[in-house]
Amino acid sequence: MSRQLVVHVTHHEETDCAVLTVEGDIDRTSSPLLREAIRGLIEESRPRIVLDAGGITFCDSNGLRTLLGGMTMTFDAGGWMRLAGVRGPFERLLRMTDLYSFFAIDSDVVGSLRRASGGSVPGRE
Repeated sequence: MSRQLVVHVTHHEETDCAVLTVEGDIDRTSSPLLREAIRGLIEESRPRIVLDAGGITFCDSNGLRTLLGGMTMTFDAGGWMRLAGVRGPFERLLRMTDLYSFFAIDSDVVGSLRRASGGSVPGRE
């Protein structure tokens, strides 16, 4: 049984970034919701995104494509996207597909926000 995807956005003015909390399954039917959330932040001139992945219970190839596309969209807009709290089946998927080292990943959202406030582009030092 699939878990419905829930996406929640929190703005962190002190770091000039947004935290996108994702819970549930990212698959063919739910990927558009995540893609639109990322696109919406970019359209609001918020291309610096920390994606809290701790609640992702499943991710298929559509979800991976959405995350890669989201990262490209943020870079094209002059920002970046970090993943925080990657674990469990989602971490195994990223490692199996050799995408774990492709994404900038922190152990938790606090670590990502700390990196964001450091003034450098996280994952690109």
